[in-house]
Order: sequence, then C-alpha cells, then structure tokens
Amino acid sequence: MSKIKDLPDEPPKYLTGTARYMWRRLVPLIKSDPTVNEMDKTMVEAFCINYQMMRTAYDHVIENKAVTTAYKTVVNPVTGEVIGTDFVGYKVNPSVKMLDSASVKLKALGSELGLTPKGRAELLELKLPEPDSKVSTADLIKQALGK
Repeated sequence: MSKIKDLPDEPPKYLTGTARYMWRRLVPLIKSDPTVNEMDKTMVEAFCINYQMMRTAYDHVIENKAVTTAYKTVVNPVTGEVIGTDFVGYKVNPSVKMLDSASVKLKALGSELGLTPKGRAELLELKLPEPDSKVSTADLIKQALGK
C-alpha cells in the first residue's frame, strides 16, 4: 500500500483570489496535525471556496445594504405614463442568505478540520498509533467511530 501524501502547500490552479489566499494561510496551520493529509484536500477546498463566497457576499451587503425598500410603479396602460409609485415593503438582499449559508458551512468544515476549539478537542481525543505499529486504516476508522 502506498503512503498517503501530505496536503500540498500550493492551492489548486482553479482556486482564485481570496480562496487561494485562504489556502496558503490555512494549509500550514492544519498540516501540523498528523491526522490531516491529502485525503482532506476536498474539505480544505470547500472551506476556501466558502470563505471567498462569504467575503464576496459581505462586500455586496456592505455596498448595497442588507435590506432595501421596494416600490411598485403604476403605469397608464394606454400612454405608458407613470401614474404613481407605491411602497410595497422591504426586500432582503440575496447576498444576506449567501453570507449566512457560507458562514454555516465554514463553521462545519472548520470543526472537521480542527479549526474550532471543539474540533481541536475532538481531534486530540483520537489515539494515533505508534509509527511502528501494524494497525490497519480500517481499524483506525473503526476506532475513531467507536465501533
């Protein structure tokens, strides 16, 4: 069986902007954990992408506000002339939902990667085998799942 590789320091080429920045900032922190390896690449990518989405949504909310007033314009059907504008309520910026969703995903992914106090505590509870031991990966998974 081949050895599992470390998580690469360089982000995948398709990550851009803030997601690339987050990869370079995050990977050195989580590589210090002996349980993190290349198999976690997808979770790290998802974390970085959701971080970028959260930042983009936040910037949009700052620029356009979280809630705006909504109006209905009444138009004369014959002439097309505007007769009036009626206030119909408030409209929530869709970026608010995107911001909320990305934040929830970041919290979950961060916990899985050991980036929260609770996540770190759970990772510390895992018993890692000695380097010379003959424990199989299947046995490690069973042990981690408590089976």
